[in-house]
Amino acid sequence: MTAKVALVVVLLILSLGGALVAPAAAGKFEDLGIPIRKAGTMGFIVGPDKTGTQDLLYCNFNQDGGTLFLVVVDPDTGEAHQYNAPEGPGAWAEVLGPDNKIYLGTWDGGLILRFDPGQPEKGIEVVGKPSETETYIWQYAIGKDGKLYGCTYGNAKLISYDPKTGEMADLGRMDETQMYTRSVAAGPSGKIYAGVGTQRANVVAYDPATGEHKSILPDEHRLNGGASVWQGEDGNVYAVAPTGQYFRAQDDHLVPIAASEAVSAPPKRLRDGRIVSSYQPGNGNATFTLLDPKTNQTTRHTFTYQGAGSGVFVVGEGPDGQIYGSSAMPLEMFEYDPQAGSHKDLGNPTPVDGEIYSFATLDGLLYLCAYPGSWLSVYDPTKPWNYGTEAGSNPLGIGNVGDGHLRPRAMVVGPDKRLYIGSLPPYGQLGGALGIYDPAQGKVVENYRNLIRHQSIFSLCVEPKSGLVFGGSSVAGGGGATPSEREAHFFAWDPAKKAKVLDIIPLRGCGTIAALAAAEGKVFGIGHDARRLVVHDEHGKLVMNQKVDGENALFVYDPAAKRIVHEAVVPFGSIRDISLGLHSNGLLYGLTQHTIFSVDPRTYETKAVAEFPDTIDCGFALTDTGLYFGSGVHLVRYRW
Repeated sequence: MTAKVALVVVLLILSLGGALVAPAAAGKFEDLGIPIRKAGTMGFIVGPDKTGTQDLLYCNFNQDGGTLFLVVVDPDTGEAHQYNAPEGPGAWAEVLGPDNKIYLGTWDGGLILRFDPGQPEKGIEVVGKPSETETYIWQYAIGKDGKLYGCTYGNAKLISYDPKTGEMADLGRMDETQMYTRSVAAGPSGKIYAGVGTQRANVVAYDPATGEHKSILPDEHRLNGGASVWQGEDGNVYAVAPTGQYFRAQDDHLVPIAASEAVSAPPKRLRDGRIVSSYQPGNGNATFTLLDPKTNQTTRHTFTYQGAGSGVFVVGEGPDGQIYGSSAMPLEMFEYDPQAGSHKDLGNPTPVDGEIYSFATLDGLLYLCAYPGSWLSVYDPTKPWNYGTEAGSNPLGIGNVGDGHLRPRAMVVGPDKRLYIGSLPPYGQLGGALGIYDPAQGKVVENYRNLIRHQSIFSLCVEPKSGLVFGGSSVAGGGGATPSEREAHFFAWDPAKKAKVLDIIPLRGCGTIAALAAAEGKVFGIGHDARRLVVHDEHGKLVMNQKVDGENALFVYDPAAKRIVHEAVVPFGSIRDISLGLHSNGLLYGLTQHTIFSVDPRTYETKAVAEFPDTIDCGFALTDTGLYFGSGVHLVRYRW
């Protein structure tokens, strides 16, 4: 470097207040590929082949990079054929109809799809949308009248389809307050039974002859949660309530029974008596095992499929400079190496199939917390991957955080080197929790349910100068729960006092504080859909009282002054959750649906840095090699 060039660089640094800020024009977006190709398995059923003389397995897969698909497998050879649907990312419901055709019920559309084994060349066809209001069809049952009955979300309805006539029908709400009819079963009397939840359990009996329905679950069992119904192998319908009480359906009422008297659903059985005893999906393949009850012998086959990719759900930075992320259902954790420019699918670091919601790094280890149950695991990137819950496993499964935790939206390392985990509550419930995990003791040492009454803990950050953990809440509860509060809170937790030392409403009309970050001794937060900005000066005098029309808004809290010192509209679209952070150049960066923006923590000036031509779905890793986020099934980097 010549002396003249060096002088220019020094002057540039001084003019920027000592911060080396790369100009926005120097950056570019880079598609880093599809980290996860594994598709999600929704189960399988047994059905006939083209001639109707032999059985095949109809395996149902979901994916984000393309439409759902069926893989039709010969159980004796493992030979497989894949059929992609024309619409729908996935289907919970799958049943063999009375016409020997395979029916699927989708989410994100609530469509009925059909596959005819007798005419496989036609592929998967769209039958139609039976209800304009419903987006999920959860399960199907075949009624005595030969119709398909489906249970739905989001207005707890039943729908029907008649294979003989092609007629679809919206049969209406089964419960006036709930959102989910999550299970459905057909009884020997001709009645259709639906399990309802999640805020207040119910079992409903529907009479196809009259079109009438009635609640049949006794009031003492209609607690928070959902009731489930199923058809047992004996043909009767059974139910279980959140209280743990089991029932047998008898026409239009429920008879209490012991758990041991409930008959399980029939196994997946071939016509020759063999049972599909296990089904294990893999990455681009799946393995199933057949058990012959006569000989007690088993055979195993593996088939392959072609996946278009699973969506990136969360992105974070690891202690080793690598970028980590997770897909959702299937839960697969991936690693991206910025130096090598490559990524790899690591596997599932939990015992369940959900998605990782949050990452945190401490002492060279990567902590991750996942749905469901806010399951906490710890991974050492320097050691081989070998997930388990026994000592020596890597990642090591630690367990569920505790009461009030289902979706762990935020996790940070506190000044006491403990993990602070904020979650949304279980289905049908209000009031999430703040859990505190101590790595030194290897356990959750504190847990605070309803720290903000009837609200979830949605965002967290640590402000080093004050030594406080700051949090933002959301009025949202668990799935199916109706919020009782209207405005999100901003709070501070003192680890030394083990107490909440601040609790205010920073943005009027804002239901969720989606992201928090600390810089220059202050805390910066961004909330969804604020209606009014209100700021007072150090003497308590009102200096801002501005009405805004549902915009996202920035607020700045000064712990030393103990007040909000700035509020402003963030005009770049919907902020992405937990996607605000401090870069080494001294600026804060955040993500909205299409925009990377910056906030100068000294002047509070907010600027658009770059516009992404597609949709930014999730974040967020902020390093010197770039800003990383998820867009559909792709990992994307904005290189400075």
